[in-house]
Amino acid sequence: MPDPIEQLFAGLRAETLPTVRPPGTEPLRRAVRRRRAVTSAAAAVTVLALAALIAVTRPDSGRPVAAPPSDSGAVLTERISSALKLDDPQHAGLSQISLDTGSGMPESRRSVLGGTYDIRMVCIGSGTVDVMVGTAVQTIPCNDAGASWTMATVVPEPSGPLTVRVVPRDGGPGPAGFGYVADLAQADKTRWQEAATDALGPPGNVFAASGSFFVSDGGTGYDNSTVEAGRYRVRAVCLGFGTARIFAGLGNSEQSPEKQTTVYCSPENPRSASLTITASAEGLGYFVEPDSEAGHRAVVATVLERL
Repeated sequence: MPDPIEQLFAGLRAETLPTVRPPGTEPLRRAVRRRRAVTSAAAAVTVLALAALIAVTRPDSGRPVAAPPSDSGAVLTERISSALKLDDPQHAGLSQISLDTGSGMPESRRSVLGGTYDIRMVCIGSGTVDVMVGTAVQTIPCNDAGASWTMATVVPEPSGPLTVRVVPRDGGPGPAGFGYVADLAQADKTRWQEAATDALGPPGNVFAASGSFFVSDGGTGYDNSTVEAGRYRVRAVCLGFGTARIFAGLGNSEQSPEKQTTVYCSPENPRSASLTITASAEGLGYFVEPDSEAGHRAVVATVLERL
């Protein structure tokens, strides 16, 4: 890879890869948010998809079970969310809602990028559950303390299923709730970021570069308050699952972004996407935002080239 692009992406290979949100991209980001306000229902689904809360119905233990209060499900959800810090997008990971209605074993299964995933779990209430992650089994005692347990699993390259199954084992005197949060190891995030950068191919006249491992509410962007007049092109490659939208605009206007396009993510055969924009001295910015399927399951690399 040529030295200029290597240098521009050097910062992305740091020990941590936080979501990149340069301060100057905030006007463009707010404009994007306004355009997406009509999809608030879909956003709510995204939040639920990250909740990873499993209400566990107990096997018949032969003991009478007290009828839980009507709001017990909401209380358990709030307590488990707090224990797993699911209210913080930087700490939320892959997950999926599943409710056990007594007809079978709850299971969440999603295709993810290859690598090592840490699964952190809590069970609040009473009794015991067996948690199966892949072929490994961990017995989790439920209690009111909200203590967490951690398991690790390896998903084969380049992608594979991440499966978490909960099996009620010993019933308790009352309701119990189980939750988990999964996160790809930092070394694997860095490795996939480098792979996305390589997939961009030889750069042209590079003006800027950025990238990010998508979190649920994260994206990546660039803004410059003053640029030389001329034509510019944003190129992006996404490795993983889902899609992401590229928004580009001029200056610090908070109106709708001038241009937008979609980049489709794939773990093996990524397709690049690009758009061009003519800039004057009033500034130029772009922002790449993932959809709900790409959050925690995709990584993007972008480059801004002067034509």
